[in-house]
Amino acid sequence: MCSVDVMDYSLLVGVDEESKELVMGIIDFMRQYTWDKHFETWVKASGILGGPKNAAPTVVSPEQYKKRFRKAMSTYFRMVPDQWSP
Repeated sequence: MCSVDVMDYSLLVGVDEESKELVMGIIDFMRQYTWDKHFETWVKASGILGGPKNAAPTVVSPEQYKKRFRKAMSTYFRMVPDQWSP
């Protein structure tokens, strides 16, 4: 998604009770990181309109979003079993 400038997505995980399989999908509002999102990132990071100055903005570039998403996934999913795991 980063390669097409998409950010703001989430992962939904569940269990299929019949097949006993883990199922997952990317959900949420996905949009491109356009000039308005660049501006929103700058405004939030600068603290111009309130909020803590120099705090990490919630709206970030697709590259930063990808890194943050992967870091969160490695925190939530410590080990992913494969089909040969006991």
